[in-house]
Amino acid sequence: MSDEDRRPPGGGPLARGAHPRSPFGVLTLALNVIGTVLIIIIAVAVNSDIIGRNLFNQPIAGVTEFVGLSIVAVVFLQMANTLREGRHISNDLIMAWVGGSHPRVALFFYGVFHLIGVFLMCFIVWYVVPIFRENYVGNFYKGTAGVVQIPVWPFMLVVLVGGTAAAIQYLLLAWGEFRRFLGKKTQ
Repeated sequence: MSDEDRRPPGGGPLARGAHPRSPFGVLTLALNVIGTVLIIIIAVAVNSDIIGRNLFNQPIAGVTEFVGLSIVAVVFLQMANTLREGRHISNDLIMAWVGGSHPRVALFFYGVFHLIGVFLMCFIVWYVVPIFRENYVGNFYKGTAGVVQIPVWPFMLVVLVGGTAAAIQYLLLAWGEFRRFLGKKTQ
């Protein structure tokens, strides 16, 4: 039995030895880093707002709107890399049990799970495209006119890019699981 056969299914390609420096791997890592930087910016903005409220009785305008838009952006920026590294939250207690006695069955169902992920991410991207277009063309903003206005389209663009990257990553995971199911080595 090779190391490839002993690895549990569904763990992401990096858990199974995929090359971390592939162009797509670098892209998902870059998106993840941007998401991490955005988390730091959110933390600084929220803490600055709290300090402003408590010390000067003056909140920072736009923090609430910025945080609301940014949280969604962070999720989509980090999703593909989280999947790639096999760190996506999942409850696979039953699949681990099935995989212990019937690993090929588990591989098949993990492949199906990843195909469902492809479908859902493609649906999200398809749904957001007209919203992005409307926000970009219409120049829509969050916030109060004259106080603070944050354009919405950059955040919708992040959802499109992150959702597309996650769909591609789910497709790569499904491909790997089905190849293993059929008894072929994955690279």
